[in-house]
Amino acid sequence: MERAFNPGPDNFGKEHPIPTGMDYNIPLEEREELPCPVDSTIQNTWLQIWNDFQGGMYTYDFHYPAIEEGEIFLRCYEATKNKPLSSERIAKASKVAVPSTTSFSKLVEGQNFTIYPGDWGDYYAARIEVWHRDAKTGKERKLMEKVYRVEGWQR
Repeated sequence: MERAFNPGPDNFGKEHPIPTGMDYNIPLEEREELPCPVDSTIQNTWLQIWNDFQGGMYTYDFHYPAIEEGEIFLRCYEATKNKPLSSERIAKASKVAVPSTTSFSKLVEGQNFTIYPGDWGDYYAARIEVWHRDAKTGKERKLMEKVYRVEGWQR
């Protein structure tokens, strides 16, 4: 359940601990900080997430090979129980119109989104999926996913 205001901690992170041994990425702190350059042959470099102004607020960049004109947007799920995270809000906030491309390109740069479930400092694993909606057909397809350690925005 998403909170409209802060009635106190929601304990989402505490109720969804990251399992020992689970592989995940940590959002970067500075826009200039990339652990390795974006490489068209290494899919794990195509999506980069940065912490933004406050906990639970994030910014993302996304690179991809040739693609049709349409929209790129995110869907996020708690990684262990597949629970949707702020689904409508994230899809809307993360949406970016993209032109058709013929080669590997940066399609999204510095787009913001917020994950609401959870509280500052209570980390859990989220599967962040990148989706494309074709401008002509309206057909949606998942382009990739990556698991990140996240926290919710504590209002």
